Amino acid sequence: MSLITHWSTKISVYEASKIPKPPGDASTALYSRNSPKDTPPDSKENDFVSRMYHTIDRSRVPAQEDFEVMVMTSANVKDKFKLLKDVQDGQFCDIVAQIVRPPYDGVDKITLWVSDYTENAAFYNFSIGAGAASLGRDGDPWGYLDKFTTAAATTDWPGPFGKRSMQITCWEPWATVIREENMRPLTWIDARNIQIKMSRNGANLEGYLREDRSALGTKFGIHEVDLTVDPESINHHVKAALQRKREYERLRKEQVKDIVEASKAGEKRKKGVETNGKSKKDNARSRRDAKRKKGANKQGQGDEQAEDDTVLVADLNTRVKCENEDKAASRLAEITSIVQHETTIEGESVKLPLPFVNLNYRANVRIVDFSPTDLADFAHPKKESEYDILSDDGEESVSNSGSDIEDEQPSQTKMGAFTQVRNWEWRFFLELEDAVDSGQQKKQRLWVLVDNQAAQCLTKLDASNLRQHKEALSTLREKMFTLWGNLEEKKMAAREAARNGKPPADSDDENGQVDGNSESGKMQLTNRPFPCCIQQYGVKVSESDPSSANAGNGKRWQRMFRLFGTMIAGG
Repeated sequence: MSLITHWSTKISVYEASKIPKPPGDASTALYSRNSPKDTPPDSKENDFVSRMYHTIDRSRVPAQEDFEVMVMTSANVKDKFKLLKDVQDGQFCDIVAQIVRPPYDGVDKITLWVSDYTENAAFYNFSIGAGAASLGRDGDPWGYLDKFTTAAATTDWPGPFGKRSMQITCWEPWATVIREENMRPLTWIDARNIQIKMSRNGANLEGYLREDRSALGTKFGIHEVDLTVDPESINHHVKAALQRKREYERLRKEQVKDIVEASKAGEKRKKGVETNGKSKKDNARSRRDAKRKKGANKQGQGDEQAEDDTVLVADLNTRVKCENEDKAASRLAEITSIVQHETTIEGESVKLPLPFVNLNYRANVRIVDFSPTDLADFAHPKKESEYDILSDDGEESVSNSGSDIEDEQPSQTKMGAFTQVRNWEWRFFLELEDAVDSGQQKKQRLWVLVDNQAAQCLTKLDASNLRQHKEALSTLREKMFTLWGNLEEKKMAAREAARNGKPPADSDDENGQVDGNSESGKMQLTNRPFPCCIQQYGVKVSESDPSSANAGNGKRWQRMFRLFGTMIAGG
């Protein structure tokens, strides 16, 4: 423009939408003059404006709304990245967030719900629960505005709950990008130049992503963040969002637990009120009987415990150390016994068996079996997680309050998984036998889980692909020989005998002597007892019987045991 103008040039501005077709007079679209001294265009100039505007390719001329957006964008040249908690009406910003709900395809546009796990008071509120009643209605208790709100139709909101999610409407060409890249829930996205506006009902903030056209052509708008690349090269905003998500998941579990416990407490109070009119005469007699039985049981348990404390185990393996050596060792019979909780129901004292208790024990045991049978399967490919890119890895031990059974049982691994480059973790099981001779024909036994943390402590080895790393497998075999002696050789001989059609060796025989003339039957078990620490905990498993579902809808608690705080010294 500066090349064809000088100090005396006058510039007239026309409103494009009001310029008539020729031979119409374009003066009707002329903006008012800045100064009375400015000379207005004459009829020839107005006729030229009308003919020029209606003969040029107007697809290259931005619409008025797009032009206003371009003006606002051009004035904002600084770093536009913002957390969702900081976005405000009228802003254009860049965000990094995760898609939390399946995209809604409206043909010419796609609607996304995203979250970076920060809270904004102007976002729609989703409360924890199920059904329409769970949706938050701040300032609208009767739901009059529901028809204007997309989220109000959602009855199965997957989370996050609270005011942590924002709706984004993506127009072309970004709608096509979302389809072609198959963006779906749990996908992390990097979106640029999102316009923030209030929704139609004026209650919540929403985002809009339109085509950003400029002299340089279409600009970058939205793309998927690849979490499989080198963690050092991943956007630091993504790592920060993952840390916030992990903290949110912990908070959500605590909130759900509190809600369930409060619901159970309410049911108990309700039942207590309903049964308040019962007769008390029989109840008093039953309480006296229960008290006498309790006293007798305590006396018997005290005598038995005093006898147990005096029992010593000879020939303990001194190469195995464990925590809490100053604590008295417990027998496996004590560890596996069902704990009874005494309470009052309808005025009567009753004992309820607990599905599990969160307790730690020290015991003297020996190993009589292990699983998987092949030591190469003691290490498994680690379950991939989006938190793997975080420097602290986010690994946690088994929750004392129980966990899901899917995290407690070894998964079947496909052959292709062993050739992939990935992280590995320990996971195997040991069958322990009480080292104390109680005079019974068969000693108490117990299966325990050895997870990644416990195995690292036990062997001082990191898990790896043992089918490829033969040296690591050999080192593990030497370590485990310290614990179970020739148990592996005995199991291998038994499998060989089974393949040859011979009866297997009796691994239950205390002295390792077995019947039969096979070579495996003559082998004696040479392992020695050792001290260890055992933790009891609970996991949730599926339960089809509603009367047995004591851990929620379709779930029940199953008692589990795991090894911890035990180490093979030396080597």
